[in-house]
Amino acid sequence: MGIANIQKILCFLLVLVFGIAPAFAQNYQKNLTQTGDWLATQQLSDGAILYTPTQINPYFANLAAIGWLKDNQTSRIPAVEAWMNWYIRHLNWPDDHGIYGTVYNYRVSDGVESSTVSYDSADSYAATFLSLAEALYNTGDPGAQAFVRNTIGEYDLNVIGNIITNLQQTNGLVFAKPDYPIEYLIDNSEDYRGLCDFADLAMQAWHDTATRDWYAAHASSIQSGIQTVLYIPSTRLYYLYVGSVAPNLSTFYPDAVSQLYPGVNGVVSGSQASLSYTKFNRAWPGWPDLSFTNQANPFPWCVISYAGYLAGDASNVNKYIKTVQRQYVDVSPQFPWPFYDAEGGWFMRTNAAR
Repeated sequence: MGIANIQKILCFLLVLVFGIAPAFAQNYQKNLTQTGDWLATQQLSDGAILYTPTQINPYFANLAAIGWLKDNQTSRIPAVEAWMNWYIRHLNWPDDHGIYGTVYNYRVSDGVESSTVSYDSADSYAATFLSLAEALYNTGDPGAQAFVRNTIGEYDLNVIGNIITNLQQTNGLVFAKPDYPIEYLIDNSEDYRGLCDFADLAMQAWHDTATRDWYAAHASSIQSGIQTVLYIPSTRLYYLYVGSVAPNLSTFYPDAVSQLYPGVNGVVSGSQASLSYTKFNRAWPGWPDLSFTNQANPFPWCVISYAGYLAGDASNVNKYIKTVQRQYVDVSPQFPWPFYDAEGGWFMRTNAAR
């Protein structure tokens, strides 16, 4: 009969007798391919990845590109490299605040890109680009590794990394940008991940122990700051930023969803990461059905599904994936707003992990 036919019969019996669809009934590769193909329609000829038809947000594009690599890493590499080249070409030397290596948001009108001379955060843009560079290198593709080593290069990545270390304060935490001295939980979680990734990359690509140790030490300081300044021992939750009131988990964003970012970015693992997810899940049990969406917050927040995957919550993650399939994948046109490039990146990460 053959193994494949036996598997099909077993799947049929599971659904018939128990009403259970086995995990592999989910078409994860289809989601990966179709989301990746859609992201390709959001990329301009110069490599820029659109946030909306008229906006380029480098932070969102970095998150999109990290996920993009999850769909047949080799085939997506040229598109990711094109985006990274765009990013490097648009580094500020310096920006209006005197910081080197930042990237502004851009408008697009009639095919012409123009700088807004602003960014939403200096630190997270830098951190997610560092993580993207490490993700590209770790595809293992020789051409991609040469691109990171020689085309991007350690010098520019050091400049970008120093955005974070220069905004880092004595408590270990990092300001979002020089004119906005707020130390956010989400940003600092991403900053930790970005510096850890660059520390690893410095050794992998250039065998540079000094750079590795420098960024690893700064990452450790961020981790310590999150766990001592932002952590609330009595509730085992996190302040949203230094000086904020205690989070109210009945408020989806930023209070509840922010709690997932230390776990998603590896600041914490094990029991603390699991507890943060459990508390979120109890506060928002309908998240797999997008119960949190409303007019003010219509986005699908695909990052939650990745947190669910890390927590081992296969049932809710699969339910969420099916919801996104119904609302964004299996429709025409596919991926309507408010699905945007960063959502695509997180959706691809979850499907690849499953």
